[in-house]
Amino acid sequence: MTAASEEQKDDKKAYWQSELKSLGIESRRSNDLNNNQELGNLTDAVKQSMYQDYKMAYGKDGDKYQEEAESTIKS
Repeated sequence: MTAASEEQKDDKKAYWQSELKSLGIESRRSNDLNNNQELGNLTDAVKQSMYQDYKMAYGKDGDKYQEEAESTIKS
């Protein structure tokens, strides 16, 4: 691998780690298993989950899930 492509790979990894950190998830260690694809997939999964929770809570059926939301917050 050239130095330029290695730097680009490091930049992508830093980007995904920053995205996860902004979502409240921070990796305690970094290794070869934390590759860009895994970090990207994890970021997308967390965003989708948060979006679904948002839609459930604030959608027109959101009142039906109030008890579940309150139990999650108290945990």
